[in-house]
Order: sequence, then structure tokens, then C-alpha cells
Amino acid sequence: MKTWMMALALILLAAFTVSAQDKPAAHGLAVYKLGESFATDEHAGEAIDSFAAYLGKQLDGASFTRRGVRNTPEDALKLFKDEKKPVALAIVSPGFYFTHKEDLKLAALAEATLGGHDGEQYSLVGETKQDSYPAGKRVATTMTADKDWLDRVVMRRPEDAKPIEWVYYKNLVDAAYEIIDGEKGAPDFVLVDRITLAVFAKDVDLKTLKTGLQSELLPQDLVVEVDGRLGDQREAIKKALAALDGNDAGKKLGELLQSPKFPAPDEKRLEKVQAWLDSE
Repeated sequence: MKTWMMALALILLAAFTVSAQDKPAAHGLAVYKLGESFATDEHAGEAIDSFAAYLGKQLDGASFTRRGVRNTPEDALKLFKDEKKPVALAIVSPGFYFTHKEDLKLAALAEATLGGHDGEQYSLVGETKQDSYPAGKRVATTMTADKDWLDRVVMRRPEDAKPIEWVYYKNLVDAAYEIIDGEKGAPDFVLVDRITLAVFAKDVDLKTLKTGLQSELLPQDLVVEVDGRLGDQREAIKKALAALDGNDAGKKLGELLQSPKFPAPDEKRLEKVQAWLDSE
């Protein structure tokens, strides 16, 4: 009798183990895009749901659920610190990554190629060409929530120079037209990324503005793992992200995310930025 009961127990244990192995690991997915007015669940939720579903199809034994899309650091932190709905994978701005990589235990797995570009570069655009640091000037940007990133990485302030006065604009085109129209209170310059600079170059009015000082080539948005929560599925996720443009579904998703694929991050760029931040 005891032998029969032991055998039954072993069978039940084996069945439970197989069932647990077959159940997909559920991972929370979050997105934080600094200063992007459309980076909300209302506007971008459907796109991120598509991204989550795609990753789930690419990985055996894994599923992904959107935790939220945010555009301010305060709101993003609430997502990451919600223990009831843990985030395992996220797309974040590089400034957020460097600020919180220790306390949130973030590991960079991949880097966006926004607009197909390798790395991001920012330019000063204005009525006049500004080739040197614009000490004391008013510069329009969508990224005033991360002044540390602006002052210490994007437009690195020379020693003893009067700092830039960063002015928040929801739409940089509005700032540019204020300069063109000579409006009172208009910023002196607009800080634009590569994609925005290309948009300006195609507009009959905006292309009259002159491009001056440019930042060094910097990291773009990073795909990060949070607190080692991906476990043994980490490498499979990195592979799926790097090969996003390898199939029709991935290509469509890449167009939606404005990033054809997410290759491994440029470690030298990350190390260079970290060195700048550590030196001050």
C-alpha cells in the first residue's frame, strides 16, 4: 500500500513539474521616453502591446505584458517601483539609465536605432550659426526634466562658463518658428536630435535656420533588464531584438517603433558617458 501511494505521489509530482515548465514566464514591459508628449498609454499603448506580443511569439516559454508608457521620470519610477506589477524589460532614455542603473539594477541589453541611425547626435539650430558652447543662452528642448543629462553629456559645459538656460517646449517646431518670426521671448537656439534635424531640413521655412554646435555621438534609447528578472531568457530576448528586421512582422513593428532593430549597445559609448558623469 505504501509503495503504491509513493508511486502515485511521484507521478503527481512529475505532472506538476511538467505543467509548471509549460506555463510561460510572465514579464512586465515598460517604456519611458523623456519629453515625448505622445509617450503615454493612450497614444502609444497599442504599439507597445504589439511589441509585447511580438516578443512573446519569438521566445519559447515567455509572455510580456505592458506595464505602462510614461514621459516623465517621476511617473516612470512609479512603474519600476511597483512590486505588485514588476517590470522585467523596459525601453528607457539613456539619461534615465545612467541615473538609475544602480538603484533599479538596470542592465543594458540593446540600443535603439531610431530613424535607422547608429547613436544619437544633438545639434544647436538658430538664426545664427553657433559653433561654440552657447554660454548663458536660452535653448529650447523637450528634455528639461533631465538637466543633468543636458549639462553634463549633451552640451558639456566648459569650466567657468555661464550655464545654458534650458527652456521647455512641448513642440520644438513652435520654438523654431518663434525664432524665425522674431517673436519676443523666443529662445536663442533649439536643441534637436537627428530625426528632428532632418524634418527641419525638408521644411521651406525651418531649413533657413542654421545648424551649429553638435554633441558627440551618444547612446540612444536603451532596452534594459530590471533586477535580473529575465533569467535564462535574457540571451533569447537580445537575439530577437537584434533580428527585428529579419521578418515581415518585425519590420512592421520596427516602423511603428521608429527603430528597425535593437542591436547590442555600443559599450564604448556607454563607458565614455559614464566616465564624464563620474568625473564631476
